[in-house]
Amino acid sequence: MRIGLTGSMAAGKSSVSAILRRSGFYIVDADKTAHAALGFPKVIAELKAAFGEAVLDENGLIDRKALAKAAFASKESTERLNSIVHPHVFKAMLDEAAEAEANGQEHIVFDVPLLFETGFERFLEKVLCVTADEETRYTRIMLRDGLSREEAASRIARQMPQEEKAALSDAVIKNNGTPCELVFALASALGSIGVSLPAVPPSPSPSPSSSTAPSSSPSDECENELDSYLPSSMDD
Repeated sequence: MRIGLTGSMAAGKSSVSAILRRSGFYIVDADKTAHAALGFPKVIAELKAAFGEAVLDENGLIDRKALAKAAFASKESTERLNSIVHPHVFKAMLDEAAEAEANGQEHIVFDVPLLFETGFERFLEKVLCVTADEETRYTRIMLRDGLSREEAASRIARQMPQEEKAALSDAVIKNNGTPCELVFALASALGSIGVSLPAVPPSPSPSPSSSTAPSSSPSDECENELDSYLPSSMDD
């Protein structure tokens, strides 16, 4: 099954992606693919034709800062950038997925921040959306990026409302609690689309010297196992 994974800023999509990867799902990362696409010779040629020599560095490669300045100067320029880059990114992502499927991968997860905004959902069978309440997202952005509340609100306001993304998705993963709660929410969302989340791999067997140590509670075991699942930040 080809599954899309999306979510708004600071909802926790990267944390969900990390859990899925660790659980054996194949992840196609849109951000990494887009970064690589700017090095494709055809993309370089098309961007040069659209924006001029100024977007190239001394080696004839894309100067990302110069491209950003040119492409985000106006809405029309941004649309021109997207019309050039998106088809190449989509093709690279779909080619990667096809290769993974040919090698026996049953489920492919496409980690795409702007999934609905770019229309990528047309290539997918199901879409999962990660959400978090507004205050949680504000706090994560402010702590992560050192922004004021007003600046955090401005960034969130520039994105597609997460309520819209959730409404367009097949299942929603609410990420307002602990890492353990996030895993349970993910398992529930996957179950709703007919996919199982593999169990957390068991901890190594205790050595004989530790056999008399008091056993941990189930919640402690869950939290300990999650250390190997999650990135250093839970805020995407």
